[in-house]
Amino acid sequence: MLKQRWWVGLFSLATVPTFLAIAAVGPCWGEVRVGLAEADLTPPIGGLTTGYSSAKPTDGIHDPVSASVVLFQTDIETVALVSCDLCVYNSIWLHEQMPAIGVDRLLLHNTHTHAGPRLKQEDFPSPQEPWKKVVDGRILSAIQEAKEETFPASFAASASQIQLGYNRLVQRGDYAETHFENPQRIPYGSVDPTVAVLRITDGDGNIRAVLVNYACHPVVLGPRNRKISADYPGVMRRSVQASLGEGATCVFLQGAGGDINPLMMARGDDRDQDFEIVETMGELLASEVKRALAMIEETRGAGDSLRSATSVFEFRNRWEPDERLDLGVSTMLINESIALVTLPGEPFHKFQLDFQEQANVDHCFFVGYCCNGPYEWPRYLPDLLSAARGGYGASDTTIAEVGAGERLLNQGLVQLFKLQGRLKTEPQRHVFGSSE
Repeated sequence: MLKQRWWVGLFSLATVPTFLAIAAVGPCWGEVRVGLAEADLTPPIGGLTTGYSSAKPTDGIHDPVSASVVLFQTDIETVALVSCDLCVYNSIWLHEQMPAIGVDRLLLHNTHTHAGPRLKQEDFPSPQEPWKKVVDGRILSAIQEAKEETFPASFAASASQIQLGYNRLVQRGDYAETHFENPQRIPYGSVDPTVAVLRITDGDGNIRAVLVNYACHPVVLGPRNRKISADYPGVMRRSVQASLGEGATCVFLQGAGGDINPLMMARGDDRDQDFEIVETMGELLASEVKRALAMIEETRGAGDSLRSATSVFEFRNRWEPDERLDLGVSTMLINESIALVTLPGEPFHKFQLDFQEQANVDHCFFVGYCCNGPYEWPRYLPDLLSAARGGYGASDTTIAEVGAGERLLNQGLVQLFKLQGRLKTEPQRHVFGSSE
């Protein structure tokens, strides 16, 4: 396997924090192949959920939670994108297993459902092995399964729009108020309503997978919920898969939803009605996914090329400057027209809007909540202005230094422009008319 790598060394400037970046970039030769698999992550009843400090032991399973594997393979590289119905999961151990199974890059993504399981041993009533270890093992097996059964793939992308969320940091002059709940469903603030859809077909033209990218917290179910659930992404997936027919899968990729809450929330006194609201939210999103798919129904798609790049940087802790943490960004370019960038933790939606504005490609997929390396979960990534205004997710619930998100996004764009061949290795000047 031929690989081409660029290594960026360790350096520091007087006014800039030290960082380490490791990037791998390669051309694509030959066809693009895809492998698909799924792992059941549904936990035993009686454990805790993640996302609410007041969580109580679960008393049932409303709908299963799972991990969906989409493995991209060329003659140059193999990239495994794994979307998990979990809240804040990364696995150092899982990243470390990838070289042994022939995977160059693992992108470990969370849908961020707050009704998914916590992964600590003490959160479950059984003395069996920690549930995180079970989750690690099942995901590893699914990645291996996806790698063993790949098919020549073609890609086509589309998009629709629907506003199902509001910005929970409501501006009040030079500061922000946090509105965790919004019973009047007021569409506060800026959001990104884009529903981006990537369709993957096999050599016979059969739809094998649909990837859906949308930015909104999966917290329709509130802190009093005691049922395991994938929340609205699970409803959306089920509805879309039913429309696609047997053998096709739908994968949800959470966008930059760090500051976006759903307009529909199950916060009443009757728990039996909670899941009716979840169904409504999920079906509304599913309708837009189906609309976007209809726009490309007659499009054959192509598997002309796939290239990727990745970087991992060292940042200061915002509150403890002597402490350091790693954060990474990865970029994929498909068919020269479809760009996907990943950021870890909970990025604010402005990064998604900025990426769409600057990427200069036909179709953009911004995947937040996605760790591309063996580092700890970094919590929230606010944009600079939001950090200055404060509020939940913009101040006390962050750990990365201010500006970390901007630096990661800029590096993602640098990677994209290099993959496109737009950043030249030698100085160039394009002149119109005469010059002196």
